[in-house]
Amino acid sequence: MSKSIVKSLEPDNAEMKGLNILTRATANYVSFSIVFDGRIETFISTLDDLLRCVQAADATIGMISKNKAS
Repeated sequence: MSKSIVKSLEPDNAEMKGLNILTRATANYVSFSIVFDGRIETFISTLDDLLRCVQAADATIGMISKNKAS
């Protein structure tokens, strides 16, 4: 499931100057390494967006898995 979440989160703004997001997935977890050399407000917005996307992906994948098990 974690690999599916990482694939679903490939950032739209991957070419954003000064932003570098590295993701890593194992069978049990997803980790992010985020480096941004811009304004802190922009960085916080990016983190908020990333977390919302993780929550949405997790909920969606969870529903799909639950429906397949039924």
